[in-house]
Formats: sequence, structure tokens, C-alpha cells
Amino acid sequence: MIYIFSAFYAEAKNIIDHYGLKKEKSPETVRFDVFANDSIRLVITGVGEINAAAAVSNIGGAYGISPDDEILNVGCGAGFGNETCLGSIFLGNKLTEQMTGRTFYPDMLMKTNLMECEIVTVIRVLNEGSDSVVYDMEAAAVYQAAAFFVGPHRMHFIKLVSDAGERIDQSKITGLFALQEEKICGYIDTLLSACADKASIDENAKGKNTVAKSAWNMDRLISDMRCSKVMGDQLAQLIKYCRLSGIDYKAVLDEYYTKGMLPCESKREGKKCLFELKQRLL
Repeated sequence: MIYIFSAFYAEAKNIIDHYGLKKEKSPETVRFDVFANDSIRLVITGVGEINAAAAVSNIGGAYGISPDDEILNVGCGAGFGNETCLGSIFLGNKLTEQMTGRTFYPDMLMKTNLMECEIVTVIRVLNEGSDSVVYDMEAAAVYQAAAFFVGPHRMHFIKLVSDAGERIDQSKITGLFALQEEKICGYIDTLLSACADKASIDENAKGKNTVAKSAWNMDRLISDMRCSKVMGDQLAQLIKYCRLSGIDYKAVLDEYYTKGMLPCESKREGKKCLFELKQRLL
């Protein structure tokens, strides 16, 4: 499941229409508007860090966000330079919470045509700022709340520059997002494809094919490689990167099982196997 968090409806309208999301009759404990289909759940959080953190926590508890789910924060922000001009969109590669000075780094595993930049989360509207930064009011809070449910490799932050600190009409925001709908939804489509691929892999693992069961069940693969927690996280990120990048990792893993290179007999062998996998796949 992909969970999308946007501050207000004008930012989310094009996504809702594009994917035919319907307003969901949520559990009584949910305090936010939710629009959903079978693969996407979009949440209107309200503006600001408190609302954003509360929404992620509320939805995570009510629906049970799992470590395999994807978290996407889509919204608008302010830009003050030629690099961050009106209507441009960016993928956040660094998040800074202005109030505390803390920084957070989503893992950038997906190949994308979107420009990247730092997102600075502020507590009030600014009328000036750095040339190459987008300023918003939610991203850092979404990251910190989402970290209770997923890792940084499953967090994504897309920001559209809607203003330079001035008040802007909601309909104009929707119009600006409409101009970037193809890029934003293209990114979401890539996430959907990765989720569908994983579901297919997990389903195949339930079949009778022994090689498939060994290779495509992530828990089994981590066990067969004798992974520590850190190694397991690295392996999961490697497989996700290959799926998103179109790298044929399945054939390589098939080969490892066929040749008896998996399962490994020790953690030392597992480390060597993981290193060799990275060398072959990256």
C-alpha cells in the first residue's frame, strides 16, 4: 500500500482524480479525511508539523502501516530563486527542520527524472530564503512520524513551488499541480509497480517451486544469507533498488541457488555473498 500525505485538498485533487480515489469510510479512531482505492490511501493532514505528525501517527495506528508500505508526502512550498522557480517540482534528498536544526535523509533508491533539492520545514510563512531550497511546513514532521513504521528507503517527498511567500489561491495551486500531474503520477506509478512486483514475488514463494521459494521470499533469503539486522536491511534495499531500476536480480538469485551458493553456511559467507551480489547488480 502507498500512503500519500498532503496538507490540503488542492494539493491532492489531481492525484485523487487520476487514480479514482474515493472518500473512505474510515474507522472511528481516524480524525482525517482519507481517499483510497485498493493500492493507494491518500490523507489530508492539514497545514503544519503538528497536523502532519498527528495524521501519520493516527493513520499508522488505525490502518497498520507495515514496514513494506511506501510513504509519500506530496505538497507545495515556497521558492526564492531561479533554481526553484514557480511551478517547478522537486524530490527531497535532504530534510531540515528549521526549528530544531535536525536533518533527515530519505534513501534515494529510485531512478527518476525529477530534480532533487533540500526541503526546509518551517513553522511560519517566509518571504525570503536560500536560492536552492524549497520551504514547506510538513516534510520533516512526516519523516519523523513515519520512521516509527517504515525505513528511510520507503519515504518519498515531492514538493511543487507554488509561491515566494505570498498568499496564493487554492485553485491556482490545483492548476499548478495539474501541469505537473504526469511527472507526479509517473513517480507514483513506479512505486505501484514495485509494490505489485513484491506482491507477485511473495505469491510465487507460496508455490511448489523450491528454487522460487528460496529466492523470492525475502524472509527466507535473509535467513539463507545468515544476515544480521544491518545486512538484512542492506539486502532489502538492494532488491528494492533492482526492482525499481529494472535490473534482473531474479536470474542472479536463481543462479546462486542452483549453484549451491545459497544458503550460506555462516555469517562470514553471507557477508561475502552480499558483497558479491552488490558487485554484480549495481
